[in-house]
Amino acid sequence: MRLVPVDDSNRQQVLVFIALHESSCVTLAENVRRKAEDIFAIRDDGGKLSGVIEAKHTLLHCLPDACNQDKSAQLKLLLAAFLHDRKITCINGEESGSLFVMRILAEENIHPAAVNHYALMTLPREKPFSAIALPQGWHVVRCHDEDADALMNLQSAYEKEEVLPQCRMFMAAVVRQNLEHILRSEYALALRTDTGGFAAKANTNAIGINYVQIGGVYTAPEYRGRRYAALLVGTLVHKIHSVKKRPVLFVKDSNESAGNLYASLGFEKTGNFIIAYF
Repeated sequence: MRLVPVDDSNRQQVLVFIALHESSCVTLAENVRRKAEDIFAIRDDGGKLSGVIEAKHTLLHCLPDACNQDKSAQLKLLLAAFLHDRKITCINGEESGSLFVMRILAEENIHPAAVNHYALMTLPREKPFSAIALPQGWHVVRCHDEDADALMNLQSAYEKEEVLPQCRMFMAAVVRQNLEHILRSEYALALRTDTGGFAAKANTNAIGINYVQIGGVYTAPEYRGRRYAALLVGTLVHKIHSVKKRPVLFVKDSNESAGNLYASLGFEKTGNFIIAYF
């Protein structure tokens, strides 16, 4: 078993492999598609692709062999050597693969400061949802670079409530950088009020091969309970289906209200997902 850098000579083969498991690794699929660096294919002794890993500061993975008793021991040795000199600050991915990597790091006495557990949810088919009445003068709009200032309060509140673990410090400059990346590279929607501000937001987080990951769903506290988030997610779902792709998202196990909202739109739990912070 060996690691091989992903480049133009094997990129298409790697994408075909990832497509088999893509719902749980859309960001990795997007990064392979966009030719990001530090991505490696795992080949077994017969030369067959058996995994993909990206290891910058955040480790993304597609490790179906993590649960394969015939291959997991060899995979463990390979990844232990690979990760030995790398500074990993976050593991992001499907539960079994994330736990597999966390056990490898634990043997080096490296333990996460926080671990968030999520339900991975996919949408088998688009489900019509009831019309949601908006106040006069309110509109769903696509957001662009020029909306960054107006969106900062929502984005900051979202990251504080839904993203940042207690072990990480809030940094407005990082939030702004994340927001500008979303507005530049992803598809972002917001609910604009009659005064020009924003009451709710949602966006794509990653555009893969056959899947698009939805994230950044947030409604200001004073506007909750009116299904504005459902309106935005439903609009994103329609857009994703219009380009012949499938939506996927993950929601914190502790966020029952968000899970119920996505279920009302037809999303079903299809797996477990972990983000671990070091």
